[in-house]
Amino acid sequence: MAIFLTVVMIAAQTVGEDYRYQVIGFLTISAVLLSVFALWGELSGIKYFLLLLLPAYFVAGASLFYFLLPVRWLTRLPFAVIFGISVYLLMLTSNIYNVAAIRTIALLRAAHAVGLLFSLLSTYFLANVLFSLHLPFYFVVLGIILIVLPLYAVGLWSYELEDFISRKVALYTAIFTIVTAQLGLVLAFWPVVPTAGALAIATVMYVLLGLSQFDFEDRLKPRIIWEHLGIALLVFLTIIVTTRWGG
Repeated sequence: MAIFLTVVMIAAQTVGEDYRYQVIGFLTISAVLLSVFALWGELSGIKYFLLLLLPAYFVAGASLFYFLLPVRWLTRLPFAVIFGISVYLLMLTSNIYNVAAIRTIALLRAAHAVGLLFSLLSTYFLANVLFSLHLPFYFVVLGIILIVLPLYAVGLWSYELEDFISRKVALYTAIFTIVTAQLGLVLAFWPVVPTAGALAIATVMYVLLGLSQFDFEDRLKPRIIWEHLGIALLVFLTIIVTTRWGG
């Protein structure tokens, strides 16, 4: 799966701009179908849906971001190679979730860390593209919701790994999505560059998913809260300082 998607992404370098979105659609659909093939052994219930979301979002986000890079092999080829390695690691993580849902597995905590990383990367890639389009604020808010809601659902569900989405997961997903969408609304009126806006959205996701993991494991302490908030504050201060407030 990783090799096939990487080869297609590298080949997309030779495709004209008129076929860019067709290539992205092909990569995303291929990621979903190949994920089903790779995870077929233990797929059941809600996992048929949730375990396919993160690969689809990551591949779509990375593909869109790929076409924003400078048009030269020196930049895009290394990105494509890193993309292939990332797909491989992502599928290993999805497989751990797949198996851990039915029996205890020692690698689950490492899978949570990797899953969080790919959720953040997917959010960053997609939000970067969204802010690059300079859309009206209501489209920005809608886009943020479509980006983060499924990723919050997957991330929170992975802390329980039940055969259903629990009330707690659904409630947290709704609250986290509203909070992130509100930030997207603010950034839609903020003279912030797309990379900084995407970083802000990804930072909020990091804080909310990171804290919720400790909450689900009954290990949430004031020190952990302040550590996460400190990282968020540092990122937002950096964004404020680097924002061009003048004309």
